[in-house]
Amino acid sequence: MPLLDLVTEATAGGVDTIYLRDADGSIDDLAATVRTFRARIGDEVVLLVNGDPQAAMALGIGLHLRERDMPPDAARTVLGPTVVIGRSVHSPQGAIAATGADYVLAGHVYPSPSKPGLPPLGPAGLSQIAAVAPCPVIAIGGITLDRVAEVVRAGACGVAVIGAIVEAEDPRAAARALRVAVDHALQEDQEEASMSPEIGVGSDTSAVEIVVNGKPVSVVPGATVHDFLAGKRMTDAMAIVERNGKIVPRSDYGDTRLEAGDRLEVVHAVGGG
Repeated sequence: MPLLDLVTEATAGGVDTIYLRDADGSIDDLAATVRTFRARIGDEVVLLVNGDPQAAMALGIGLHLRERDMPPDAARTVLGPTVVIGRSVHSPQGAIAATGADYVLAGHVYPSPSKPGLPPLGPAGLSQIAAVAPCPVIAIGGITLDRVAEVVRAGACGVAVIGAIVEAEDPRAAARALRVAVDHALQEDQEEASMSPEIGVGSDTSAVEIVVNGKPVSVVPGATVHDFLAGKRMTDAMAIVERNGKIVPRSDYGDTRLEAGDRLEVVHAVGGG
């Protein structure tokens, strides 16, 4: 299937982010591709390219950093607070070093044709990364429909695939099945998390009571909007937060501390839903 048609079908099925990985061609060629994509699929889908921040800036899209690229916080100083920045990681140490990223792409979780001969992380390795990552984790590598729930239980908040959609007879249906599986697994995971005290930051263990989407929630003193989102495996770049009737700018999520009695309304694209 031609690339543009494949992108159209995948996004119609529920894909919310497209990573132009190791894209060949000049900036002008890539810019033409981005314009073509935007004309077909609109502005809601996040587009990413790897390389340096200047490439992402020139294209007006997000940046994905490989582990050998510059640190995310260095790229953030160039691109500013609102551009989506991700990073590939393969170990807990790599995840810890991803400060400044909106998400980490952790893999490969299962044996994958794109990583021949390299041992996979497995769900246990993914869980170790999720435990220390400073931002939400996306699982990649050998992801199939029947593995979605397992990687979400291991700490992922979404999945990235190639073959599961590209090699499908019906890419739209394949994307839709993955979309439903991710949303269902995340819903179950968040329902389980809601039964436990909210995890925030700070040394004081006394709870601060707030209301989120009409429901009482406890956070620890000093927790910020970012901390709350991260505790729920939500990414700042895909969340809109209203605090006490006023929209909080995304650039302020990390500095906006939650106080007793705060009322939050949170809208989040769960993997793009």
